[in-house]
Amino acid sequence: MKIADKLLNLVGIGRDRGLPPPRLVAIADGLLVTERNAEAWFLISVANTDLATEAEQDAALDAAVSAAATILGDRLSHLKVVWGRSTGQDYIDSVAGHYRLGDHEAWAQTRADRIDEMRMPERYVALGVHLSDRDPRATAQVRGSISDALGTTSWRVSARELAHLDERVRKLGRQLASTVWRAHTAPAEVISWLISREMHRGAVAAPRRGLITGASLARLTSGRVVPYTDHLRIYDTRGQVAAYTTVLAMTDFPEELETPGAGEWLRTLSEIKAIDDDGDEIDVTVEASVRFRVLTKKTARHLVDETRKSAKEQRRSAAKGTAEETADEIVETERVMREVKRDINRSGLTLVEDHPRLLVSADTREDLETYVDAVVAHYADRGITVAAGADEQRDLWLESLPGDQLRVPDLGHVRESTAFFGSWFWGGASIGDATGPSIGYLTGSTPGLVRFDAAAGSALGDATTTLFLGRSGRGKTTAAMLGGLDSAFAGAWVPLLDLKGDAAGVSAVAAEYGVPTAVIEITAQFSGAADLLRVLPVDDALLQAPSQLMLLLPPHLRGAAEAPVMAATRAEIQSPDPSSWGVIQRLCASESETTRTVGFALRDLVETGLGSVVAGPPSGLSSLTTNPGLWVVQMPGLTLPSPESAPESWSPIERVGMACLRGCLAWMVRTTGRREFRGRSKVVIVPEVHLLTKTPDGASFLDYIARVGRALGASLVLDTQDPASILKLPGLVEQITTLFAFSLRSREQVDSLLELLGRPQTPPYQTLVRGINTAANGKSIRHGHCIMRDRWDEVATVQIDIPSQRVAELLRTTPESEHDLEPTVPILPPYEEPDPFADDDEFDDAILPEPAAQAHAQAQAHTQEPPQPPAQDQPAPSPHPEPAPAAQHQPPQEHPAAPAQPSPTPAPQHMMAPGQPTTAPAHNGSAPTQHQPTVAQQNGSAPAPAAPNGHDRSHSGRYDEPIGPDEVYDQEADEAAYNEAMYPATVEDAATPGKKEHVA
Repeated sequence: MKIADKLLNLVGIGRDRGLPPPRLVAIADGLLVTERNAEAWFLISVANTDLATEAEQDAALDAAVSAAATILGDRLSHLKVVWGRSTGQDYIDSVAGHYRLGDHEAWAQTRADRIDEMRMPERYVALGVHLSDRDPRATAQVRGSISDALGTTSWRVSARELAHLDERVRKLGRQLASTVWRAHTAPAEVISWLISREMHRGAVAAPRRGLITGASLARLTSGRVVPYTDHLRIYDTRGQVAAYTTVLAMTDFPEELETPGAGEWLRTLSEIKAIDDDGDEIDVTVEASVRFRVLTKKTARHLVDETRKSAKEQRRSAAKGTAEETADEIVETERVMREVKRDINRSGLTLVEDHPRLLVSADTREDLETYVDAVVAHYADRGITVAAGADEQRDLWLESLPGDQLRVPDLGHVRESTAFFGSWFWGGASIGDATGPSIGYLTGSTPGLVRFDAAAGSALGDATTTLFLGRSGRGKTTAAMLGGLDSAFAGAWVPLLDLKGDAAGVSAVAAEYGVPTAVIEITAQFSGAADLLRVLPVDDALLQAPSQLMLLLPPHLRGAAEAPVMAATRAEIQSPDPSSWGVIQRLCASESETTRTVGFALRDLVETGLGSVVAGPPSGLSSLTTNPGLWVVQMPGLTLPSPESAPESWSPIERVGMACLRGCLAWMVRTTGRREFRGRSKVVIVPEVHLLTKTPDGASFLDYIARVGRALGASLVLDTQDPASILKLPGLVEQITTLFAFSLRSREQVDSLLELLGRPQTPPYQTLVRGINTAANGKSIRHGHCIMRDRWDEVATVQIDIPSQRVAELLRTTPESEHDLEPTVPILPPYEEPDPFADDDEFDDAILPEPAAQAHAQAQAHTQEPPQPPAQDQPAPSPHPEPAPAAQHQPPQEHPAAPAQPSPTPAPQHMMAPGQPTTAPAHNGSAPTQHQPTVAQQNGSAPAPAAPNGHDRSHSGRYDEPIGPDEVYDQEADEAAYNEAMYPATVEDAATPGKKEHVA
């Protein structure tokens, strides 16, 4: 720099300040060309650092400093941190083709409407790197002035120059992509958006073409900006003020900055808050523009020497005069410069020269002043001085434009590289799948959507297990159900094993959007539904069915029963329609008294309600289906033994429960492993999985599905309150790809959860787990807030978000509504498997009911009488046992019922409880009248008929009280008021005696 330029800068009128705005010539992918220079532009990926350990952050910071010194040494660079906005239309475009079942367009639109409602900001970090000067600055200025005067301004770039610049962009991009920033070339439309938003503050959409020149460039910079002393006014095309903007300079930093901590002065941009007139906190949108240069060792040594020599001359001059008060500061400067030079030579210290600016915008002047005060106060708390550039607003704003240059060099700093890159401009929160459905949003320092696809593991060649962990009532089951809904809309077979009987609401949501669904209660009505001889292929059933029957027997009969049970099973398999009930009949008809005793003991047990599901006479009903859709399999009354108890000590109800569970799990394993279904996506959901991990069968089932899920295209979604029990299943732990952690309290469970998250078991992380579901006021629950670990082992805080209030209501089920349902028709045989090789359109038409068909099915719904209990008479011994009497095998009779009144919302199909009265008397002695099932009945999505009195009895899920992110339950609220708000009583409820009052 010439002496004249130094003097001009000293008085604030340097040549750089007087240069005209940049004239754009061309924009291409990763390239911005002006009349004076050419720049490469890249987008930097957000690093997930919010929950990183100090060691992880230190390693990443060292890698960034090293990469910058190697790649960006002595290059003029421009860093921009700007904010866009997530839109619903962008979300719909991103999931195009992902969904295929039901009214999936309405489901995607529901989420898109929620995204638009949240107006969620989206951070972009862009890095511009100077490639070359196209003309000397003075020549460019004179030439531009003459061209403007003559009307012959040049707006073109040669193809040869463009190709040369493009090659340099690609080379630099390959280098930056391998760094911790994971940079990639900025598309042309993003670069044009960076320019136009400064001129119009987001009012103009970026042109979507690969190379932007000519008139398109003119439109990008056609705005009108008028500078004032402490702000700028940006006008729209109608001459109205579109925005007020102030450019702030960061003029002073403390000598030392801590990171993690106050040293992260660029990462904290999203944390700045202001107070509105009502006393509420509001977010302040602050953008950053930093021009910097990483100094090479040669340049750094030269700069240090120049500073030391200047200080030395000042010290000598002061020694001759009377300015002795400044001599100490000058001496200190000399000493520091000597140490810095020694560090540069010995330890590889690198320096950065940077000029940070902050841009704040608002719709009104009053709001702008409020926001500026908030920014100044935010950084003052960190020891950093921020001030508006008085009478420098024009030049400071032009500095922020891509393609411009440094104009106010005297408002800059020279510091160690760690102090600059310790600002963590690329740090924040980033987690989840790159594509797929959105399940919520980030709550860290960089807001954004969180995408999660429960069925994505197999397609990626990865493991397929997802785990939701935490205390009851925090939202984990709701989150699991939302993931299952997204998978069902995508065409997967999604069975949900509901051991507690309170997850029926997810089926109500599926029915609302036309997804094939049913709630299947495994009760006496489905006698033989969990019979392994009917579920498994012959070879597997020959081994598994006797084991299931032996499990039902009391311990004192098992020793003598093994051989007879195996022999009877072999004989029964040869029959046309083998069943465990047939095996029992053969045992009862044996000539051996011991064998008959075994048969009678089994018959007495399976004649109970739940026992008949395991080995009772086949009812002829197909309760379990393999159609794509969402199927909730409920087992009310299932009692499982404790893990500490030995099988010999199990009670009869515990033996029946284990046998029923074994049959249901065998059905799931068989379905997921069937060869003809290998190409179909399958997502098995098991809430409250700690009930399974306590049993050998459950643990084996989880281990099997987790290990072979990728090969079978099967994914496992688990929900549990007991992470310690999960750690005892190493085969399952190895297959976990995604984990959602909600709050826990005990030390053992918290530490087990941290081990699964891969975070250290230290007080800060333990406190985080305990308080993740506690709202800011400390007295209410933040439902759905959790810690997520994705398939790439990234960890961040996430808010699970329900798309709409309507979906939340459907997922909320009261205890009363579960027992107030009208009975509806179960899935009727015969079941015809769809062609797994059919075209997509043909497949969809075969299984998807149209809304009109659903309404017709609802109007034509039929009720069905429960099956007759088996006869109590013991058959006489016979060497050739005959099939059971007709009275025992008589299928349930079916009779037409009065047409149901259609309800506004189709409810999921529910099965009749044992002993529930039917709507019409049975016909005896004649074959049942068969009715052609409707489309909705065939696929299992027949809605429940409305109540006779016209009240809509469709119910919704109650589990975990799902509510929106801004809605919390105040634990100190009045109990009665809470119950009344969450579970409003109807007139019918008030008139019905015997109702139990719900207690929150």
